[in-house]
Amino acid sequence: MIIKINNDYQVEVQKYNNWTVQRVTDSKGGRLTDRLGKPTPKAIDYYPDLSSALKAFYTQRLIDDNVVLKIDEYLILLDKTNRELSKKLDFLNVGDGADD
Repeated sequence: MIIKINNDYQVEVQKYNNWTVQRVTDSKGGRLTDRLGKPTPKAIDYYPDLSSALKAFYTQRLIDDNVVLKIDEYLILLDKTNRELSKKLDFLNVGDGADD
């Protein structure tokens, strides 16, 4: 199963509950493909569950912005990002340990 995060990234669920965050585009926005033109996403990292994969993705997205921030600016941005992620996780009902 593949879950799209945005146009550049996705999460692939593999056998035995391996959740892989993958990049599907290059730095210019073109699709990553092999010599035959077959899509070949690049694995970024592996996680035990969707919640961990999304948390890592959102945290890395903050880091990748590569801007200079004061600590209070960073904390505000981190809080905003955590609220955004929390809404998505609540919507997906993942990461709360409930077995509904």
